[in-house]
Amino acid sequence: MDQAVRFRWLGIAGIELRASDQILVIDPFVTRPSFRHMWLGRVRSNSALVTAAVPQCDFVLVTHAHHDHIMDVPGVIQQTGAMAFGSPNTCRLLTILGVPEERIHKIKVGDRFPLGHFQVEVLPAEHLKVPGFSPGPLLPRLQPPLRIRDYRIDTCFSFLIEVGGQRWLDWSSACSEPALPADVLWVAPGANAAYYEALLTVVQPRIILPIHWDDLFRPLSKPVRPYWKTPRLGFPPLKRVDLTEFRHMIKQIAPEAKVFIPEMFHRYDLSECL
Repeated sequence: MDQAVRFRWLGIAGIELRASDQILVIDPFVTRPSFRHMWLGRVRSNSALVTAAVPQCDFVLVTHAHHDHIMDVPGVIQQTGAMAFGSPNTCRLLTILGVPEERIHKIKVGDRFPLGHFQVEVLPAEHLKVPGFSPGPLLPRLQPPLRIRDYRIDTCFSFLIEVGGQRWLDWSSACSEPALPADVLWVAPGANAAYYEALLTVVQPRIILPIHWDDLFRPLSKPVRPYWKTPRLGFPPLKRVDLTEFRHMIKQIAPEAKVFIPEMFHRYDLSECL
């Protein structure tokens, strides 16, 4: 019999999946340092926020090592005793930030492994180019607290997770390949129509859950605000993500797929959404 699967959106790229008594989390991030910290000063995880947002967890998957994906992972592990899985840079950063080595597991593209009720497949992903934050090795002799630019990516992953008779695809790539079919698709809503047309042709999801669209520098104490889309040629060169526009675009591309916009931290039963 299929298990009931519940999920939460934790803001930014954060996802929580709950199946029976087990919880898997991807990229939990709630501290949200201000924009000035991109270039000035050092940043610390807010343990009170982390504890409130993720009080229970068994497994943590990390798509890549940028601060808005990994910075609060040590706090989650300290609070819950969870096991973490990520790239070499992710693993080294977790070690630097005090996570015991026995709770850190290095993964690579092509890996398939069970985590309790969850079956995980690691897929390749391509990160958007961010000026000043190009991929590469970590600086030597890093010591906490770290600067935001110390959180440097090497490999970027997407994850296909099978649980409760359903396939969940956390697609974190700026490229539409090589996606796989899934019932549920988590994807950022700021790309163009050609990207989603290519992606949805392969994935053919029943439901699409937009993530990583809110302002990562805006504290949780303030109302949610969409973040900026990638700059473009034309006027205006900068636009914020528009979820209504995204929903309309998807309806034109894949009318059979449902776009569901979750409320941050609210727990949903997937069967109800479908």
